[in-house]
Amino acid sequence: MKREYSIVILAISIAFSGFWIGNAIMHLQNSAVEEVNYQPVEEVLSISEAADYLGISEKSIKEIIIREKLHLNNFGSYSGMMLPYSKVYGEFIFSKNSLDLWINESTLNRNEYTNSN
Repeated sequence: MKREYSIVILAISIAFSGFWIGNAIMHLQNSAVEEVNYQPVEEVLSISEAADYLGISEKSIKEIIIREKLHLNNFGSYSGMMLPYSKVYGEFIFSKNSLDLWINESTLNRNEYTNSN
């Protein structure tokens, strides 16, 4: 008789543990989804549109990107925000919001970009 009670108690414990662990996993999955804060990109610009927006040439944008990459490769770090862009199928694209942030930070830091000539 004691054996039967032990089996019943063990079965109830296993069922309760499974339920408890399942709820904990569901809670973790739900909280992980809630923590992600996606912000849609309002406007995406091509390199020519970004150049017009910044008031510089496309060549200047490419030179800034190259210089920042060289600095990063040579020194292992870059202080401040680098010019924000993505490259999709070889084409540069820019988020207008990210360019605004870059302009603000570059202005606060008084970054200077000069001709390489």
